[in-house]
Amino acid sequence: MGFREFFRGTTAADDEARSLPPAENQLPLHGGYTLGDAPLGPVTTGNVLKIADAYACVRVLADSISTLPLKVYRRLPAGRVPAGDDARAVQLLTRPSPGSTTVDLVSQIVVHLNVLGDCFLGKYRADNEIVQLAPIHPDRVQVELRGQTCTYILDGRTEHGPSDILHIRAMSMDGLRGMSPVTSCRTALGLNESLRESGRQFFTQGSRPSGVMTLPPGMSNDEIAVAREVFQNRHAGVEKMHQVLVLDGEAKFTPVSFTADDAQFIQSREVSTREIARIFRVPSWAIDGDTGGSLTYSNVGEQARALVVYSLRPWIVRIERAISSDPDLCPGGTYVEFELDGLLRGDATQRADVYTKGLDPITGWLQRSEVRRLENLEPEGES
Repeated sequence: MGFREFFRGTTAADDEARSLPPAENQLPLHGGYTLGDAPLGPVTTGNVLKIADAYACVRVLADSISTLPLKVYRRLPAGRVPAGDDARAVQLLTRPSPGSTTVDLVSQIVVHLNVLGDCFLGKYRADNEIVQLAPIHPDRVQVELRGQTCTYILDGRTEHGPSDILHIRAMSMDGLRGMSPVTSCRTALGLNESLRESGRQFFTQGSRPSGVMTLPPGMSNDEIAVAREVFQNRHAGVEKMHQVLVLDGEAKFTPVSFTADDAQFIQSREVSTREIARIFRVPSWAIDGDTGGSLTYSNVGEQARALVVYSLRPWIVRIERAISSDPDLCPGGTYVEFELDGLLRGDATQRADVYTKGLDPITGWLQRSEVRRLENLEPEGES
């Protein structure tokens, strides 16, 4: 069987329509991303992650969501039950592709959604069965609506349907392609980069001295050079900082401090950081930005809960619904769900109060075995 036939699961003469090119034959997955230390230039989806605040926002979302347990369930008349290890969705999400895990796959999905506005997952087959799930860079895919079916044109050459490609969209205006936060808010992102570059140029090429030493008039150039050298030898360098400064004769030293413009520059950087946090719907404190107030023990828990509800949950629901609605991955009553308990659980006192009410013999809804499982304890009698 040839290389293409292996992934198609058919012979060359078969008319099987599910014919994604083999994953090994695709262009590099990173597509338009640019790395390295070259000047950033205009902000694009390919270089936006060079901006520290944008990188921090995307990383908070990708790391938080990808590390949540992703469970696969089946709906039954008596309620839901975990899908067994033989379920195809469980196998594919556990090992989506060679060398990849669920964490890797979900992280790439979140990055693509937040940077590019779309995520396309290729469903690669062998013997007509899906054997790999791998992201395809959105720049390589065109989307067209033909009748009641979305058609995906890969690299301008091959056409595929939903049986080959799973499409997850960010917020959309036309229902076909998601909107990229980077493209939509390019001006705000560019301002942040301009402020960063301005600061880099100031500290790299700026000529502002730390202070001014004034010498008496009439000194020759050689005497001025000697005075400068002696001063540098006595007081320059980290190990000589904060020593007592003593000058001879009529010489005097005037330190140069930050000006109001310098302070305004720092404030502008803080405002720009909060602006980028708003673009990616991430609270400023999550990327170590200025919060405009103090965090206390009483409100840290509520802020963390707000991060889950307003920042993570919208992306989580989009990913869950897209995967669960795919008949190839989740046939029948199968569906996937992220487990948020680890992020939303309270402290020991709060959990004990909930468990006490849940175990009440009249109004309770929990059993002791369920409580032990929620606390990651061994079943009773097995300790």
